[in-house]
Amino acid sequence: MLAEEKYYIRKISQVGNSLSVNIPAEFVKEMELRKGEEVILIYNQEKGEVTMRKSIKKLPEGIRPEVLHALNKAVTIYDQAFKNLKER
Repeated sequence: MLAEEKYYIRKISQVGNSLSVNIPAEFVKEMELRKGEEVILIYNQEKGEVTMRKSIKKLPEGIRPEVLHALNKAVTIYDQAFKNLKER
């Protein structure tokens, strides 16, 4: 069984020179987000989708940032394949 997907419609607001979208309280709770924390936004141009993930504040010792970036990219690309494997 695939994880349930939830959809929310949000309007884009202007804050200074930037645009913003608020995050539903349910997402904040489920993702355990806190004010001031960083998130990573990943744009998939092919699908026209944006994915948001919690940012890792401190890299584990011995992990180079470019390796973590490559790993995050691979997980994003093969996300559905990983989900399918999980369900086997």
